[in-house]
Amino acid sequence: MIQLNTPYIIVNEDDVVTFFKGKEDTISGKYTDGTLTGTLEGNVLSATFHNAKVNAVGLMEITFSEDGFIGKWKNGLEPGAIRGKWDGKLNQDLRQLKRVGNDQMNLNSYTGIDELSEILENLVRQPHEAQADFCKELVSFVQQNQAYLWLIPAYFQELYDLECRIDDGELEGSISGFLNKPKFVDELSTEIFSKQCMIYEARSGLFAWNEYDESAGLFSLILEEMEITLEDLIQSYNSEYRSEGQAIFNAFLNHLRTVLYASIVRAFYSEEYDFESIGCLISSPFEDENIREIESKTSGFGDAISWVIDDVLYCLNVDVNDAEFEEEWGNYSKNYEKMAEAISDQESYDTPLIVI
Repeated sequence: MIQLNTPYIIVNEDDVVTFFKGKEDTISGKYTDGTLTGTLEGNVLSATFHNAKVNAVGLMEITFSEDGFIGKWKNGLEPGAIRGKWDGKLNQDLRQLKRVGNDQMNLNSYTGIDELSEILENLVRQPHEAQADFCKELVSFVQQNQAYLWLIPAYFQELYDLECRIDDGELEGSISGFLNKPKFVDELSTEIFSKQCMIYEARSGLFAWNEYDESAGLFSLILEEMEITLEDLIQSYNSEYRSEGQAIFNAFLNHLRTVLYASIVRAFYSEEYDFESIGCLISSPFEDENIREIESKTSGFGDAISWVIDDVLYCLNVDVNDAEFEEEWGNYSKNYEKMAEAISDQESYDTPLIVI
């Protein structure tokens, strides 16, 4: 039941602990102020700990369950009652990202920018081995779930932001164990992403997978790719927040993020596009032919679409909350043509992960 190389959030503490396989069938653990080592019998880890901050040692007994652990501890190595409490919970979003072999993962996980940021911020405090393991899982996951391509540029952007925060002293930790862009490119096959680049006609507002396919609305193409109906999407959206019933809706959002990101990158590679047409491309989900029917049967769907677009722009190094553009990029009056110019100025669309 123990999850190795996976951070557990320590309850009521601003800290995480990660367990690793040690020498001679031992289990070791590491958290901010200390380490532990012991032996595992069934679901129970009997260990000794060393708290470097207060230079203390003691005994620990940890019982693992599917979602976390219940721990007890005492100072000193002599036998005696263990009464201290030290409980942990698994980070659910990280567990979902790491369950690569689960065929339902692409429907059951929601991985917006906030969730990805939380996962990586937890990992900067972990050993380099844990960071490297996460990168391997991420590469494998995206290879098997191509609709989640957007996670790769989002990962690069988050890694850059974390590095800046560490350099500025705002965050303790290291990113040395994470894969950088050249290493990711070596690991990933870029050919698997080519289909995610849709062709967009600015005048009609229609999309096509390639120049030989019939053009259609963005939502319709994604729904067809997912083999679901519009009613399935609406019913899933109206399910209880973060419930299993919302799996289809969450998968739809991840498809939408990837298609928008890849299509915007494609647009910047093409000489046929200008800032106005790319601005229309960025805002195209709001103009979809199905949006009125969806909004008539839901509440707040437009906000979810707005967050998707914000995530995509973040992948392209455009912060819609930047004070410099606050007046022009207000929540209800965003200037997407101006955003297209900002993307071009930064040349952040230049990525070897997109094949045209």
